[in-house]
Amino acid sequence: MRTGQLRFPFVPFSLALCAGIASVGISSGSLRATTSTEPRPDTAGFQEQAIGEMTPGSEFKGAVAGKEHLAWVEHMGGKRTVRLDGKQQGGAYDDVRYPNFNAEASHLVFFGKRNGKWVFVLDGQEQPAEYSKIATVDFQRDGSSYAFCACNDKKCSLVVDGKEAGGAYTDISSPEYSRDGKHLGYFGKKGKKWVSIVDGKEEGPELDELWHPESGFSGEGNHFYTAARIKNTWLYVIDGQQGPDFMVLSPINFSKDGKHYAYGGTTVKGGIKKQKTLGTIVLDGKPAGTYEGRGMTGAWIALAGNTETIVEGVRDLVPDFHGVSTPELDSLGRLVYAARRDKGDVVVFVGSNAGPGFEEILSPIAFSEDSRHFAYVAKDGDNFVEVRDNIPGRSFTSSRHHASDVPWIFLSSDTKHLAYQTVSGGKQYTTGGTRRAVRSVVIGNRDGPEYNALNISPFGFTKDGDHYFYRVQGAKGEQDLVNADGHESRLYDLITGARIDVEAKTFSFVARDGSRFLRVTFDFH
Repeated sequence: MRTGQLRFPFVPFSLALCAGIASVGISSGSLRATTSTEPRPDTAGFQEQAIGEMTPGSEFKGAVAGKEHLAWVEHMGGKRTVRLDGKQQGGAYDDVRYPNFNAEASHLVFFGKRNGKWVFVLDGQEQPAEYSKIATVDFQRDGSSYAFCACNDKKCSLVVDGKEAGGAYTDISSPEYSRDGKHLGYFGKKGKKWVSIVDGKEEGPELDELWHPESGFSGEGNHFYTAARIKNTWLYVIDGQQGPDFMVLSPINFSKDGKHYAYGGTTVKGGIKKQKTLGTIVLDGKPAGTYEGRGMTGAWIALAGNTETIVEGVRDLVPDFHGVSTPELDSLGRLVYAARRDKGDVVVFVGSNAGPGFEEILSPIAFSEDSRHFAYVAKDGDNFVEVRDNIPGRSFTSSRHHASDVPWIFLSSDTKHLAYQTVSGGKQYTTGGTRRAVRSVVIGNRDGPEYNALNISPFGFTKDGDHYFYRVQGAKGEQDLVNADGHESRLYDLITGARIDVEAKTFSFVARDGSRFLRVTFDFH
C-alpha cells in the first residue's frame, strides 16, 4: 500500500549485481467517457519537433533522456554504437550496457564490449581498464564523482573515479551514494555470503540472499539498508542491525526527516484445517501490532489436492490476506497502514485512529502535501468506495469489466481532485502471466477511456491542480501514448524523458517514431 504521491519525473533505482541496457484540478467537462479499449487519438494541443534520427538501416536498442539531451543505442552490421544527440560516442562494440546521464546531463557514461571485455566510456572517451563483468554507474549528487563495480575473473572491486577502492570480493552489487553525497555503500560477496560495505567498512551479519530492489540508502537519514534472507526467513538489515524475521516482507518506508522507518511482515502458522497468516507492523525495528489475515487451506485440504502457498520475499502486502498492508509514515511522522480486524472488517489506521471497516482496501493511501488530508479506495461488496480522511464518499460499481485492483492514487496539491487507476484483468493477469489488462483512470467523478494496456504510469497533476497527464504503456501492441487533459497523443514506439515546465505551463516528452526522435509538447493553457 504505497503512498500515491510520487514525485515527477519518476526515475526508478535498481540495485543490480555486477554482471542489459538498464534504462494534473481538472475541468469536469474535459474528460471523455468511452467504452473502447482501442486508443482514439485526439491530438489537439500536441506539437512535435524532430530532435534526432537514427542511422539508416540501423536497429533501435534503447535510449536514455537527460536534460535537453538524448542518447540512444543503434545496432547495425553486428555492432552497436551509442549516439548523443546524433553524434557517435566511443567506438563500435559487440554489446553496450548501462548508458546513463548524471543528474544535470553534463556527463554520459556506458560500457562497451569488445573481444569479450568491457570498457568504460565517459563522455565519449574509452578508459584504459578492461573488465569481465560490470554493473550500473552511480553519480554523486553534484556530479563530481562516480562509482561502479567491476570484475576480472573471480575478483570484483569497487571503482571510484577510475581507480579501484576497497577490498576484493567474488561478486559485488552496484554502489550507491547517499543523498548528501557524503557516503558510499554497496554489498560484497565472500564465498556464498553477502556483507554490507559502507565507506569502505564491512558491517552487519552475513546474508544468504539480497533483495536488490529494496536495498540502498534512505532519503534524508542516510541509513544503509537491505531486505535479505538468512537461512529460510526474510528480514531487514539497517545500519548493520537486523530486525525481526518473516516469510514475507513489505517494502520499507522512511519518515521524511529520516529518523523513523516502518515495514510489514507476515508469517504462516500451520494447521490441520487452516493455516493462519499473521501480519505484523514493524516501527523502528520493533513490532507495533499483529493482525490475522484470512489464512490458507490446511493439511487435510492439501491432501485432497487443493493447496495454497504464500509467495515469500518482498511484496506489497494485501491486508485481507496478509493481515496488514505495506505501512507508511506521513510527513507528520504518523504511522499509516491497513489491517484486518475480522472478516469484512479491514480498516485504515492513521496513528491510533481507525477508519470504517471494509471488505478490502484496494489502493495505496494518497496524502496532501501537508499530510492533513488523505484518501484511498475501498471495496464494499461489488462497489468501490472513495474515502477521504476516513469518511466514505462516492460509491459506485466496479465497472462493466469487474475491476479488482487500484494500483495507484493521487490527490492534487489543493486536495480538490482525486485520481486513481482501476484494473480489470483475466486469469493470466491475476496469476502474474501478463501485465496486459483493461485499465482506466478515474478523475473526479468520471471514468476516463478504457485501455487494454500493460500499464498506466506515470501520472501527475500540475502544481495548480488544474491539469493532468499520464502515459499508457502498451496502448496498442508495444506502442505507447500520452493522455493530457483528456486529449490523446498519437501512438509512439517509445515515450521517455517526460517533464513539466511550471512557468510555461507545458508538458513535454521525448518520443520515438520509427527511426525519428521527437520532442512532443502539450500546452496546458
